Amino acid sequence: MSKIDFITRLTDQHEERIIGTLKNLEDKIIAQLQKSLGGAPTLTTQLAIELRPALKTLIEENYLKEATLLISEYDEIVKQYQSLIKPLPIPDNFKSLTRADLNTINNLKFLSFSGFEEVANRFLNVIADNVYQSAVTGKPFNQMVKEIRGAINGVYQRSNENAINRLTDYVAKNRYSNNKSILDKVAIAKTQLNGKYASDILGNNMRRYASQIAHDSIMQFDGQFTKYKANEAGITSYKYTGTNITTTRDFCRRHLSQVFTEEEARTLWSSRWKGKSGSDPFVNRGGYRCRHSFIPYDPEWENLLED
Repeated sequence: MSKIDFITRLTDQHEERIIGTLKNLEDKIIAQLQKSLGGAPTLTTQLAIELRPALKTLIEENYLKEATLLISEYDEIVKQYQSLIKPLPIPDNFKSLTRADLNTINNLKFLSFSGFEEVANRFLNVIADNVYQSAVTGKPFNQMVKEIRGAINGVYQRSNENAINRLTDYVAKNRYSNNKSILDKVAIAKTQLNGKYASDILGNNMRRYASQIAHDSIMQFDGQFTKYKANEAGITSYKYTGTNITTTRDFCRRHLSQVFTEEEARTLWSSRWKGKSGSDPFVNRGGYRCRHSFIPYDPEWENLLED
């Protein structure tokens, strides 16, 4: 399997796993709220305050536990890099991992986890604040539940309506299709869902940010580790690789398969384009959810490299 195929498969798997985790988290949080209510019509402010530690534990034991498992699989990215450079005519000592390399890998993993943790802390506050405010204002329990479900999964929240559940399943399964007619149907389904949950039309929910991090943290880890090892080996040129899909940015389409020196890449990445997420080509690539990356390159390696 090529490096591109491996990274693409891993990002898709991690997104699906984190989405599944958030569906379960949503159910468990609502179950905890129902249990705490104990048949009363509304929550008291004291009970709302006491619920925060329980909410925090649920997020840690579900979402952050899964994030830890996902990040542990980044070791497979390292193995893919080693397979990529194994046939290259560079000194063997740059093809193995040193103690310093292992420390760098662990530090990069820690940075990745901090992204998941930031989302966890942000939405713990969103959910806990909603619970407390609902207690203060006497908001109906069902309305509070709907808002909390929306905060976690947005328009993909659990519903008692089968039609809505079918729409969310369809969008989830086909959002990255390369078939235009299917993508048109996905757009229609999204419009219907946004009509149902209009308050979430901007997508400001835990699912949006967590799934993006599940994707981007893999790509950032790969980019940073690749650049770090290339620096060690004295490699100065890189090829921009990946595959195009229907949502590929024009910037990436124009530069795919091009070869850059580090200076050329950094100069180009200082320009602006839609969806840009930063100016470091080896970290930010084409922007949020970009499926492209750099590999070390030399014209003499053309027949030795498998992207």
